[in-house]
This record gives sequence, structure tokens and C-alpha cells, in this order.
Amino acid sequence: MLKKVIFFLFVNQFIFSQQLDFDFYIGERKETKTFSFKYIQQGILNLDSNKNISATIEAFKLSYKTKNNFNSYLTLFSTRTFFSGKKNDKLNTLSSILNPFGGSLNLNIHSLIPIKVKEDLNLSLGIKIGKKLIEAQAIYFPLDNKAFFENYLNIGSLIQKKIIDDPLNNTSLFFWSYTNLFLTKSLKKNREIFFDNELNSLSKGYGLEIGVQYNKSFKIMLIGNKILDTMKNSKLRKIIFQLSISYKLLK
Repeated sequence: MLKKVIFFLFVNQFIFSQQLDFDFYIGERKETKTFSFKYIQQGILNLDSNKNISATIEAFKLSYKTKNNFNSYLTLFSTRTFFSGKKNDKLNTLSSILNPFGGSLNLNIHSLIPIKVKEDLNLSLGIKIGKKLIEAQAIYFPLDNKAFFENYLNIGSLIQKKIIDDPLNNTSLFFWSYTNLFLTKSLKKNREIFFDNELNSLSKGYGLEIGVQYNKSFKIMLIGNKILDTMKNSKLRKIIFQLSISYKLLK
């Protein structure tokens, strides 16, 4: 397992994640380009419709922002599930795959390409690539398998709306929505071991994320994702909803 983690961190370059970074911008920046690096940035509590409760730490984030409002982020998340309310191991594993922050390790590149920038409204094209290390319970031999890698690609439309911005009273409130299509992929043997082949090796789906951010530190997010490439009568076809509450630990 240690060799897999080292390989994951230092060799793989293309990674997929659905996580949405919220960075509201107004007009053109004065700087031509800016790099920044932050660590232990935020903590996230997650509850999904499969009754899984998990906690996430944003371990680090490397940001690149240009004058024309092109933003790109390299982010590492780590998520641990503390409680699983369902006895269905396949559903619990799928919850981890579709959780935007899911995985013991979740490294992703997320780029926002501006389409329209106004004083109180932003419209951007979002592109994300990433890789996750998913811990799961095998349901098919060999049963001693406890983890696998999952890759996915996400393309969507991001709308950001300023509702309140009062610098004098140090108060702000922003709304966003992110509609997206995604591909998710793992080795065929992993689909057999962890899903009994109910999920294709390469599967597609769609998702929606809406949320509000208060004072640039507190976020509430409602997320829904649905996999399309499953057997007709499979429980994996259901939409998985997730409520996430995030607090920025360091500003």
C-alpha cells in the first residue's frame, strides 16, 4: 500500500475531481499572474443519502490566477468515513467515488475559464481532472482487497452570484451553482471485486452542485450525482445526494 501511495503522489499527473473551489472575482486583476500555496486550508463535514458520514481535510492548495481571471488549482484532500448507515458495500463504495472530496487521498487539478465577468455575476467553464485512492470492502474474491484507484474527468458550467458584500461590516454572502458531466474510470478487475461488474470500467454521469458562502469562510453545499452506466435494476442507478458543510481553518 505504501508503494501505491508514493506512486500516486509523485508519478500520476492527470487526476479527476468534482470538488468546486469558490473564488469570486470582480473585473480584471491588477496583477498579471499570481501563485499562492496554502496548507490545512479547510475542514468539511459530509452527509449523503446512503447515510454515510465523513470528514475531510483540505491538506494543501496551489493556486494560479491571471489578470484575465483564468484560475487553476492543484488541491489535495483526505477524507475518512466514520459511519455507514447502509449494509450495501457497493452503495457505500459508490458514495466515496461520487463524493467530490472523497477518497483517502484525492488530488485534483481544477481550472476555471471565464466566459462572462460582471460586478455581481460570474460565468465560467470548469474543467477538472483527478485521481482518488478509494478504501472499500471487496465483495468478490480476493476479499483481502481494501483499496483501489479511481480516475475521473469533469466538465461543467459554473455560475457565481454576489448577494451581499459589505466591507464596512465585514459581511458577505455568495451563491453558486455548478452543472456538470463526468467520466469515472477504474480497472476492470476493480469493478469485478468491488461492484460485481454492476458498474462499467468507464462510466459516465451527471451532477449538480449548489451552495452559499458566508464571509468567505463558511460554506453549505448540496450536491447530487448520478451514474448512468449500470445494470437496469441496479441500486447504483439512484442519484446520490450529499450535504457538505465547510469551514475555512486558515484565511
